[in-house]
Amino acid sequence: MQLTKKYKINLRDFKIIGIVTVVSIIILWIILKTYITYFNISGNFNYAYSSILKNNYMAFVDGEYFENSKEAFIRDIKNILGIDLMNPISIIEKEINILKSSDINEMELSSNMYNNSSQNLNSDDKTTNGIVNLNNTQKRILIYHTHTTEAFKPAQNDSFYEQYNIVGVGDVLKTELEKNYNIKVIHDKTIHNTSYLESYKRSAETLDKYLSEIEDFDLILDLHRDSLENKNLVTANIEGKNVAKIMFVVAHNNPNYLDNEELAMDLTSLANDLYPGFARSVFHYESGSNAFNQTKSSKLALIEMGAQLNTMEEAINSAKLLSNVIGEYLAQ
Repeated sequence: MQLTKKYKINLRDFKIIGIVTVVSIIILWIILKTYITYFNISGNFNYAYSSILKNNYMAFVDGEYFENSKEAFIRDIKNILGIDLMNPISIIEKEINILKSSDINEMELSSNMYNNSSQNLNSDDKTTNGIVNLNNTQKRILIYHTHTTEAFKPAQNDSFYEQYNIVGVGDVLKTELEKNYNIKVIHDKTIHNTSYLESYKRSAETLDKYLSEIEDFDLILDLHRDSLENKNLVTANIEGKNVAKIMFVVAHNNPNYLDNEELAMDLTSLANDLYPGFARSVFHYESGSNAFNQTKSSKLALIEMGAQLNTMEEAINSAKLLSNVIGEYLAQ
């Protein structure tokens, strides 16, 4: 196909621009990486980020959440600059638009670094999409994951394999609810975070799909795994077992956030009544990404289960306790 004048390219100029862009990106990457490394080595990272939080977000930050400093800093850079400091591809995308519109899968590009302990696993165990039909005689719950690959030890921070990630925990929660409470559960396993910044946009599309077909869910759960640097903050010993603590998150940039807040508070209170110390305090975001999709339903709860320092066993133990909390809540 012959290009029109509008789309003709001077290849020599394009090569020069490309070389300059790549060199600039490399220099920027080295500077940012050095900056982050300095804070990691010197131990000043928590202090620096905590200071920023205290000066700008005091109304929504308490002492326990300062432990999330490193991950929160990186996440804020993603939100402000649109780049991921740990993913050079996102920096290149910022400079070369053709990459942004291409079919490059960011998670696939970095999956080897996340799955070193999973190389011999059967590919059939990988997270996949799925739809389940419901009947009209049971309580109905939808479980999905905006950040589908969030993982637990012994895996790295992200994994496609359900033996280690939040999807596997969701499977346990589904099984317990159906077995012990006769609740019908849809567990959607769509991978939404191939592009981190578009995760909530993509999970919103999944949510819309189900809400258009089934309007009367009794509860909708967006199940996540938090990121913290102090495991003690997210771990409890309940009935002789270590469990990953849960935390409900509410976005205030939702005109109906009081309904979602009431749901989060009720579930938190019930969780701690049944299992003292199981639930952390409800965490409030002044402006959550896409309001965490909580504008779509007053019955939607975002749950953070433990953190990247928790083991998969601790997360599974937590899912079993959470199933009892939810079962008792819906029985009220």
